[in-house]
Amino acid sequence: MASTTSMNRPGEKLPLSRLWHVFWLVGVIPSNILWAAALWTMSKGLTPLLLALFAVLLVYTGWIIPAVWRAAPSAHNPNLGLAARGLTIAWGLNTVLLIFFLTLQLVGQ
Repeated sequence: MASTTSMNRPGEKLPLSRLWHVFWLVGVIPSNILWAAALWTMSKGLTPLLLALFAVLLVYTGWIIPAVWRAAPSAHNPNLGLAARGLTIAWGLNTVLLIFFLTLQLVGQ
């Protein structure tokens, strides 16, 4: 990483890192869209579709965590890579726990 940043002139903008693309465009935006769809189906009472979205979210979460982990070293600042890893792990745990408790709520109805 130091060799990449040392090749650029002072004041020159660095190209976007692979982490930026994976974290925001492949991670954050699609997962928020999936959660918005899940909340919409839950509000409409579409339980089979909601359960299908939960399954997609779980598979997606299991895929995005290693993808961000592998892309983290491409960050221009190592602290950003560390932050992305931590945030993605926290998001994954949040997703698993939310799905678990929302499914328990559906079973209890």
